[in-house]
Amino acid sequence: MKLIVMRHGEAEPSNISDKARNLTAYGQRQTQTAGSWLASHVIDNNTINVALVSPFTRAQQTYAGVSSQLSIERKVDVVELIPEAKPRQMHKVLDNFLSKNPEVQSIILISHMPLICYLLDEILLTHQGTLFDTSSMAIIEYDYKTGLGELKAFYHPSMYDSDSN
Repeated sequence: MKLIVMRHGEAEPSNISDKARNLTAYGQRQTQTAGSWLASHVIDNNTINVALVSPFTRAQQTYAGVSSQLSIERKVDVVELIPEAKPRQMHKVLDNFLSKNPEVQSIILISHMPLICYLLDEILLTHQGTLFDTSSMAIIEYDYKTGLGELKAFYHPSMYDSDSN
């Protein structure tokens, strides 16, 4: 099963609430570029079965940008994908979801730092604390029965976007 772990696009630096921070114009372009890259390099038939998305505004906007470039069959908002969530709890949520939906062949998680770096450590058993730039993605071959995965590719938007710093 293909698991894609993605950090949201570049967001505005501050807002009244962290939950309500919007993507910048650059962040919106990042997410579309990432979606286009996924469609052409990773996803068979240009379709992802499920997107599990943080309820925070910037993650929702990232989903919109990615899904404008490829087909995502179903979206589920998941509170365990917020920045301060516990990685072990999110890992259990993911495995539980997959055990109830064994037909799923591809899934994308759209979330935040630091959660995704710790979740990736848990899935890959690396304990390296991989940092994600905005709109970066880890593409993993994942087995929910063992709860483990193998990193197959890592996407950095700066490699594909001429506007990056």
